[in-house]
Amino acid sequence: MRSGREVSKRVLAVAALLAAIGAATQASAGSIQRSVTNPNVSIETIVQFGNDVQPVTIEENSRVNIARVIQIGGSGTVDATIIQNGTRNYANVIQMGGTTNAAVGQSGLSNTADITQIGNSTNALLLQIGDMNSGAVRQFGRFNWLAIFQFGR
Repeated sequence: MRSGREVSKRVLAVAALLAAIGAATQASAGSIQRSVTNPNVSIETIVQFGNDVQPVTIEENSRVNIARVIQIGGSGTVDATIIQNGTRNYANVIQMGGTTNAAVGQSGLSNTADITQIGNSTNALLLQIGDMNSGAVRQFGRFNWLAIFQFGR
C-alpha cells in the first residue's frame, strides 16, 4: 500500500513538472525581451517569432540609445516603431512576414539606423534629426515603400 502511494506521488509530481515545462515553453517561445536603462545608456532588444507576432514600440531617452528588433512572423503583419532621443542613437530592425512595417525616429548628435525587411509588402519610414545621420534600408518583396527624412541641426 505504501509503495502505491509513493508511486502515485511521483506520478503526480512528474505530471505537474511536465505541465509547468509545457506552459513555460509556450510562453517563452514567441518573444524574448532584454533591456538595460539608466540616464546614460539604454539598450533594448526584442526578438519575436511565430504566427502571432505582436507590434513592438520602443522609446528611449538616454544619452546613448541602442534598440534592436527582430521579428519573424508568418504570413501576417509585423510592426516595429522605435523612437530615440539622445546624443548617440542606434536602431536595427530585421523583419520577415507577409507585410512588414517599420518606423524609426531619431533625434541626437549621431543617429544610425539599419532596417532589413522581407515580405510581400514592405514599408519603412526613417526620420533622423542631428548632425551625423546614417541610414540603410534593404527591402525584399513585391510591393516596397520607403521614405527617409534627414535633417541637420
